[in-house]
Amino acid sequence: MNSNQDLKQVNERLDQIEKKLDNLGDSQQGKRSPGVRFLIGFGITIAIISVLLLTFGVIQFVSNG
Repeated sequence: MNSNQDLKQVNERLDQIEKKLDNLGDSQQGKRSPGVRFLIGFGITIAIISVLLLTFGVIQFVSNG
């Protein structure tokens, strides 16, 4: 009887820990530091500028040829 009660307490404690871990995981999703957001935006901006410059270069090359 005592081991059955101990097993119940362990299972309850494991459930509590699992809920805490789920809550911790949910709170961490979608949160990036401002530095990381800046670097991502900077990288996207550089990529867009590179594509535009490449496009203008191809257009000029084709129009000259």
